[in-house]
Amino acid sequence: MSRGPQAKPPPGPSPRRMVGWILAAAFIAAVAGVLTACQAGLPFGGTAAPATTTPVARPIGGVDTCRRGPRFQSTLGLSRGAALATTLTQVKGMAIIDPAGNNGRGLIYQHPSWSRAGFLGPFTTDREGNIYAGPVPVVSLVDNPPEKANRLYRIDTNTQEMTQFAELPAALPPSGASPFGVVGLAYDCETESLYVTSLAGSTATQEVGRIFRVDLKTGQVRDQLDGVDAMGLAPFHGSQGKRLYYGRARTAEVDSIGLDEAGNFVGEPRFEFSFADRAVSDRNTVRRIRIGANNAMTLNVMDFAFSLKAESRHQEDAFPYRYDPGSDAWTAAGAPITQ
Repeated sequence: MSRGPQAKPPPGPSPRRMVGWILAAAFIAAVAGVLTACQAGLPFGGTAAPATTTPVARPIGGVDTCRRGPRFQSTLGLSRGAALATTLTQVKGMAIIDPAGNNGRGLIYQHPSWSRAGFLGPFTTDREGNIYAGPVPVVSLVDNPPEKANRLYRIDTNTQEMTQFAELPAALPPSGASPFGVVGLAYDCETESLYVTSLAGSTATQEVGRIFRVDLKTGQVRDQLDGVDAMGLAPFHGSQGKRLYYGRARTAEVDSIGLDEAGNFVGEPRFEFSFADRAVSDRNTVRRIRIGANNAMTLNVMDFAFSLKAESRHQEDAFPYRYDPGSDAWTAAGAPITQ
């Protein structure tokens, strides 16, 4: 069921066969900040305690704590500081950066399949350590043509192989004026759902984006919210039920929509809060939403204007928020941090 907005709002190569790039110390320092932004909370250097598959009591909080790093990490001899990255413009696709690798001189590892889909952007993992990623163009459309922008890719937790997982329906045909498709991903442990935001078909003057719920067992779209341009998103159990929070791609706002027991959308979108008074630019939008311990939400905010030039810049600000169960609302919880 779809609805539109009604309210404001085998293991891989051994370490000896790793890609032969050695990072200079200066480059390691330069990408250190990027690593924090691109890991999306991935416990790559270790594994999280496995979660049960049977629903349990639902306390207030996030619903992705069952996520873990890929199993293949144990076969590569990487340090605990190694991290997945998709934001290195000189490396197409997914890569693993290990600052402590190669006797402390730094190392980048990439499986041969990880560059086949061009440059990648948002990614997340599931309870088994499978990685899901979406393509995002960088600088040009040569490696990322618009007709492939609304695809999802999956990296197998055991084999490292990356394959196409799903192709999402776009509201309008792709074009050079609309280069973006998948721009946000979030995983729900309870319903085995992948929530995906897409800007496919949208332009600077036309909003036709969609938010999808994809069943990870089948790769099928189970529900979608039409006419919403959004980027970062995260499901969360609040005092009044479970909702999917998402940052609008055109305004300094965060909205939400209710979720039922299956993870489908219910009710109408609800305006949550504006961060316009904290924004450093009138083009600030939410690239990612992270929900951590103690009901803390962090918005990773960047400039975005539906152009490749804007997307190619990675300077971000992190805005912290705290959830109040009594009012079922989020309030600012500290000064923004430039990353």
